[in-house]
Amino acid sequence: VVGSGLLDVPFPIPIPNDTVLLGNDAEGEEGNTRYLTIGISSVWRKDDYLTRTIDSILKETTEHERSDILIFLLLADADSNLRSQRALDLGVRYNNEIQTGLLRVLQPPPILYPSIDFTAIRRTYNDSVARVQWRTKQVLDFAFLFWYVWTRHPSTYYLVLEDDVLSAKHFVTAIKDFVTLHRNHHWISLQLAGFLGIGQLVRCSDLDRLVSFLLLFYREHPVDVLINQWINLMAPEKPPKDRPTRRVPGLFQHIGVHSTLANKTQALKDNTFSLVKRRFSHVNPTADVVTTIRQYKAYLAEHAYSSAPGMFWGIPKPGDTFDILFPEPLKISRVVILTGAAINKKTRDRLLYGSLEVSPSFIKMENPKRALCKSFSNVQDFKNGELDVKDLRVTFPKGIQCLRIAIGTKQKSWVAITEVAVFTEDDQDRESRSTLISATLKVYQSKDKVK
Repeated sequence: VVGSGLLDVPFPIPIPNDTVLLGNDAEGEEGNTRYLTIGISSVWRKDDYLTRTIDSILKETTEHERSDILIFLLLADADSNLRSQRALDLGVRYNNEIQTGLLRVLQPPPILYPSIDFTAIRRTYNDSVARVQWRTKQVLDFAFLFWYVWTRHPSTYYLVLEDDVLSAKHFVTAIKDFVTLHRNHHWISLQLAGFLGIGQLVRCSDLDRLVSFLLLFYREHPVDVLINQWINLMAPEKPPKDRPTRRVPGLFQHIGVHSTLANKTQALKDNTFSLVKRRFSHVNPTADVVTTIRQYKAYLAEHAYSSAPGMFWGIPKPGDTFDILFPEPLKISRVVILTGAAINKKTRDRLLYGSLEVSPSFIKMENPKRALCKSFSNVQDFKNGELDVKDLRVTFPKGIQCLRIAIGTKQKSWVAITEVAVFTEDDQDRESRSTLISATLKVYQSKDKVK
């Protein structure tokens, strides 16, 4: 990078008119604030991770979820010709996303980078001169992207991503659910992956303070270390044990091997990312989830019910319960519950002795972890850790408000509840219509073949 001639980064950081390469630059975004901005800083490398990252975001979100997000991509290449070519390629590949405002492509201003003699400054972490220069530029790239977002304030929350990650299915809904779980607790950042930097969720309104902190120490520390130091300074207290600020399983997986630093490779992985794979691509009806089972680490009860991959892991005792409570009675047609965690290619911690109970109406909470509902009925026992109950709307035509997983007296092992899928009457009707349409199409296709 050619230095600006200045000895330090100017603050406030200037945002020139040519900052936006693709998309519209709307200051303030008033009246159009979305839920989440996904920020990605990218420098070209020989493996094209960036398009895989963007494609994954688009693939793993529904049209409704995409209406809640923006993607701000900073092309931070030092070579302006390379930036222009990359922007041209992105403009062709993601023309629709750019035209609709979902994707905005940016570039940093040259004045962002001060003229520094890296051979003369103190090298922390025993890093080489080349590495110190590389990581310093990376801090400044992130700082500019944060600053741009703060000045525009396009959303309530900001998600720190890198250009070499894959996303979990329904990750936007999972983020909303995780934020809701922490609505009564103070937090500065929610960690959505098992890495220092990737997957940090912060409020857009805090980004100016984060930028100020980065600009104090950009020569001394890498960007992921600085972000985490800022979080610890802003929120020194530990989160409640039942509401950890890190989500497990993580929602993002690192796929990059070749770094943007020459001759540097890294094979970082979040081992929890593939811990759970959903059998059903299904969004459950809104419900509260409570349990008397002792929770293990960050494996929350709500994650088993979430539409995004997640699981509850706990240490049960006989008589423990796992309750799913709906705001009002629902006409439920089917309930599927899967248990058991795949660890080292072996499935363990299945619920072998337990049952599903249902009730037509909620009465009150006996305590914060257990519901009191009217006349629970045992509908089916677990078999080999799984349960699939159908025709519930026939047995309970007036609806169900409480679902309960009851732990049996013979259950000795821990329990991992990996998926709870609740299908309502509307889901059943949609499935029937879809089946009818598919059958009709097959008839027409067979007629065309005959012709």
